[in-house]
Amino acid sequence: MTGEEDVRGAHLLDAVLSVIAEDGFAAVSMRTVAARAGVSLAQVQYYFKSKDDLIRAGFDHAGRLFLATLSAIRAEEPSVERLRAIVTLWLPLDAAREKRARVWLAYSAAAAVSPELAAEAAGLDAELRDWFAAELRGLVMTGTVRATVDPAATAARLLALIDGVTVQALMLPDDQREPLTRTVIDSFLAELGD
Repeated sequence: MTGEEDVRGAHLLDAVLSVIAEDGFAAVSMRTVAARAGVSLAQVQYYFKSKDDLIRAGFDHAGRLFLATLSAIRAEEPSVERLRAIVTLWLPLDAAREKRARVWLAYSAAAAVSPELAAEAAGLDAELRDWFAAELRGLVMTGTVRATVDPAATAARLLALIDGVTVQALMLPDDQREPLTRTVIDSFLAELGD
């Protein structure tokens, strides 16, 4: 693809994510994505041969967008505060993060019944667990967290905690989300230093 084609393709993938966030996974079709993107159905079909291709590409796009957001924070020095900032990227505490959380939840549900999406989700989760484990190893080495913290097990627990608190927060009214997430995440992080 040329640079212009990459931009057009990304525009279509942004439309996929908007459809999912606003109307749910079942609403995704070539036609709804074309309408959301303001392009012809033929243009969507030029880039994506099937709805499944569109959905898989949307998942990859969502992952790349999230990792790009994450990379800015990862450039900071390791600390518990940096870990907290990274964890809160997932949590639906503003409009952008709520959209990202809704997309993630929809893809997670789809991955439960799609071996292809499950494999992609497992790969992304493994990458995140590895990063969290590396972060935790660094915090153990600096004495910021207890020396008895098992980085790999704690990283797996943290990712599961993020998944659970994200789902719970999405079910709450906006004004109740931040207190819940703060309490849960602060409690987890405090345990690391005890």
